[in-house]
Amino acid sequence: MKKFLKSKAFSGTVMALGGQAAFLLSNMILFLIVVREFSQEEFGVWGLYLTIIALLDGLRQGLLQNGLTRFLILEPESEREILGSGLILHLGYILIASALLAIFASPIAEFWGMPEMRSLLELSILPLMSIGTIQGISVLCFAKHKSAAYLFLNLGYLLAFVAGLGFVFFTGELSLASILWVQGFACLIPLGLSLFFSLGKIGLPSLRWLVALLQYGKYIAGTNMFSLLFQKADIFMIGYFLNPAAVGLFHLATKIIQYIELPLSALSQTIYPRLAATHRSNDVTQLNAEYARGILLLFVLLSPAALLVMVFATPIVTLLSSEDYLGTVPLLMILVPATLIKPWGRVFGLALDAVGKPQVNFQLLGFSLAVNVILNLILIQTFGLIGAAIATSTSIVVTIILGQIRIKKYMKVSSGMGLIHFAKHTLTQNFNFKTS
Repeated sequence: MKKFLKSKAFSGTVMALGGQAAFLLSNMILFLIVVREFSQEEFGVWGLYLTIIALLDGLRQGLLQNGLTRFLILEPESEREILGSGLILHLGYILIASALLAIFASPIAEFWGMPEMRSLLELSILPLMSIGTIQGISVLCFAKHKSAAYLFLNLGYLLAFVAGLGFVFFTGELSLASILWVQGFACLIPLGLSLFFSLGKIGLPSLRWLVALLQYGKYIAGTNMFSLLFQKADIFMIGYFLNPAAVGLFHLATKIIQYIELPLSALSQTIYPRLAATHRSNDVTQLNAEYARGILLLFVLLSPAALLVMVFATPIVTLLSSEDYLGTVPLLMILVPATLIKPWGRVFGLALDAVGKPQVNFQLLGFSLAVNVILNLILIQTFGLIGAAIATSTSIVVTIILGQIRIKKYMKVSSGMGLIHFAKHTLTQNFNFKTS
């Protein structure tokens, strides 16, 4: 045990969690300001807007993130061309996506009956460039096993973002639009720090790598789109069938879930490179070990926060917002239990990408999205917000069960207690844990 605590794997995990915690802390500070300083209706508009941005950024990540990591690991001698090609795709996507949002800002705002959203959509290049820059640099950190750099980059962003928010807050210029400007400028700090840490040398793009990244990323981008639509379908449909205040209540629930899922977000970026590298070695036993290790690690780290929220849901909601948002509590009672099985789904998806089967993940999530939309369509109109929570939780359970059945065609993976026993045995053998 002592040897493991001193190992690079443990220190890398701690720094990855620290970096993700710093990034999420910046989001939490922003969330607390918006939920307390703006009306419930404005908070709902903000939540729906962030959902649109998250969907577009998820597509960008799918096109580039895993492919970039994979190719940097497989062909490090082509780093300059790979990074140059990735940068062109990165910037091109952001410019096109933000331009389309600006052009169609009015009809999108009218569709949801939220005129306040128009000005936010016209400034979408700011959050897309900010989030995209941080995520892109994070890919390089993990591909090069520089977890310390990842930690400091996110701390730099946190400090810059908090300073910017403090400035607009105390000068009386706080608005949803000014927050977007703060996000845009805050990303300059991690960009500058990335040069200091020498995360990569960018060369001229090549047609070979542009095509390779797009070919590999197209299924993952589609998978990310289905995954995000699967996660966000409830918000979109609540916005259409109900009202901005209802969106605000559900958005608060999803934000709390997001913080519970911190380990899923942070450690996925460390689990995928390990799965990809192990698959390259053609060691089936070790690949299964990494699969089991990932699930067990995520579940152990996820459980305490999930149980804490279920026990203290009411005081947590009141502390974060106000008594006006107590309608969020019953939503959490339905959504949090489903979160506890997400480690199986997250590692399942990463494993399929790592073994070169992203199309399987794509197909499964496409089916699950259809189930989620149909359930939301029926249950929101019947039971309102509670119906949306039931639809989302049911869809998560169905997706993960089907995923565990499907993955056995590509990997010999144990399930249930067998998986836990296998992971325990693996950790004992590889990290010298002593068991009684």
